Amino acid sequence: MRAAPAFTRVATLAVLVASGCSASARIAERANDIQANTDAIIESADRLDGTSPDVKRIRSSAMQIRHAVADIHASLPGVTDVVPWWSHAIRYALIAIVVLGIVYALHASGLLLALRVAVGWLPRKVRDDAEMMRSVLDDAKPETIREYVAMRRGTDPVFSKAFEDAKRKP
Repeated sequence: MRAAPAFTRVATLAVLVASGCSASARIAERANDIQANTDAIIESADRLDGTSPDVKRIRSSAMQIRHAVADIHASLPGVTDVVPWWSHAIRYALIAIVVLGIVYALHASGLLLALRVAVGWLPRKVRDDAEMMRSVLDDAKPETIREYVAMRRGTDPVFSKAFEDAKRKP
């Protein structure tokens, strides 16, 4: 199996960094861990001799920690995650790259041209060219092939250059 290109690795790293775990989710996870450990301490203290002052102090401290964790859980819905500006910039840059890639693929495959023709969005130059050719082919119209060539040479510099080159050849 071959290694992924450097661009793929960098893009994957950028996506992972941008979609990292939110601060409020990390706070909730840590509070759950603390509560689970506190409950284990309280259960252990309850199994020990309840008359010992050290066990009472340990149990009392664990209960205070449990109440503090409950306060954290109560305050957690008010915590707002702040997404850094660079994360938004990376997201929009990746979206722009994907959109440009799709447009390029459509253009290179010819599907974009087919879509433009299907929608009827043809360039003005092409419409004018087709209208002049229709007039040249219609016997009732006064335009001739010379007028069509003159129109093409006036509007299309590439055609004009090719026409000049063709005139020079014997």
